[in-house]
Amino acid sequence: MLRDAAGTIAPGVRLLPLAMLVVLGACWGGNPNFGKALGLVGVHPFAVVFWQTGIAGVIILAVCAARRLSMPLDWPHLRFCAFMGIVTIALPYALMVHVAGAISAGYMAVIVLLSPVLTYLMALAIGIERFVLLRTVGIAVGIAGAALLVLPRGSLPAPELIGVALAGFLVPVGYAVANIYAEVRRPAGAASAPLAAGTMFTGAAATLVLSLATGNFAPVWQDPAGAGALVLAYGVVTAVAYLLYFGIIALAGAVYLAQAGFLVALFGILWGVLFLAEQHSKWMWAAVVLVAAGVALVNLGKGGRRVASPQGAPASVGSPPRSAVD
Repeated sequence: MLRDAAGTIAPGVRLLPLAMLVVLGACWGGNPNFGKALGLVGVHPFAVVFWQTGIAGVIILAVCAARRLSMPLDWPHLRFCAFMGIVTIALPYALMVHVAGAISAGYMAVIVLLSPVLTYLMALAIGIERFVLLRTVGIAVGIAGAALLVLPRGSLPAPELIGVALAGFLVPVGYAVANIYAEVRRPAGAASAPLAAGTMFTGAAATLVLSLATGNFAPVWQDPAGAGALVLAYGVVTAVAYLLYFGIIALAGAVYLAQAGFLVALFGILWGVLFLAEQHSKWMWAAVVLVAAGVALVNLGKGGRRVASPQGAPASVGSPPRSAVD
């Protein structure tokens, strides 16, 4: 990290991590919006994720080649990438696209913000984390905010969407599971960028199989100005987000990076309003406040009370899961 002798970020680069964090939030906030836009032009969620991750994987692999980074093709690395690609990428992203299309991209952006809350809850349950009252209060506040997204009358566009709305909560659950898995199974000494590339390619392979098996493969090159341009932009944005993720970790650390979750939710809602003409109920805005407060409490409660894990450093509590934290 670029820090001075006192352990603070050097003045000359103090604003760089902040600028990177804002851009990262804007990129990740675009995830449900890109997915919804592609759904509107007829691209199935499996195909959306295939093109997104395939393009992003190629870009990250090119960065790895330029930096002469590689990943051993042994069982621990391949198993890690396979699990993360399916649980972190293929299934959650496809579900995110489906839910964003049925309800709203902003709704999905707020739900994803629950990932740190669920990660701590799972870590507490299996003994990786110790009980901290402030963080437990954060869980309760975050769950209360989540309830406002689905329970009050008028919180959803239509009452019959309750099943789809609840299914959306599987996305942050998947991220939380992946965070825990990365905590205990990340191969020791593995470089971040090659793992990210491997995770992307595994996600692309899984969704390609699903697309072909269900008859939903999308030849986007046949619509270069519509679906083709959107998947290309989505893939590039995804790759840029992962590279920014690594850069922020190197410059400012994982605690600083945890602030990205709030920006992801804000940008996710903003992009939906600006580009997809989304409108949200009062319950949505109340949920944003409660979920953000819950995440803040979970993050503020972090400290030196962690139970040592088998593989070292703690998992990231933001999105994406720690498939790639140095």
